[in-house]
Amino acid sequence: MILKLRQMAPIAGILVIACTAGALAQAPEGCARHQARFAGLLGKAPDEVRAALLAMPGISTVRMGGPTTPMTHDYRIDRATGLIEDGVVTRITCG
Repeated sequence: MILKLRQMAPIAGILVIACTAGALAQAPEGCARHQARFAGLLGKAPDEVRAALLAMPGISTVRMGGPTTPMTHDYRIDRATGLIEDGVVTRITCG
């Protein structure tokens, strides 16, 4: 039995590497999959940006605030955060 386990060890290592590589190659989920579209929303009113973000599949929470608005730093895959300066959204991040 021990001999068979030793023979299987290299195979198990290959499976771990293959599974890890497959996980890294997956497309982003939640908010992150829409990041390329965020540039088109910059400079717009917060309400317009909020509506556009909530219409994107995978985003279920949107928060908006200024540079001094207190916000948690926890990461949520389904949350987008808009930074408001001078009445328009200047930055959008995920988490």
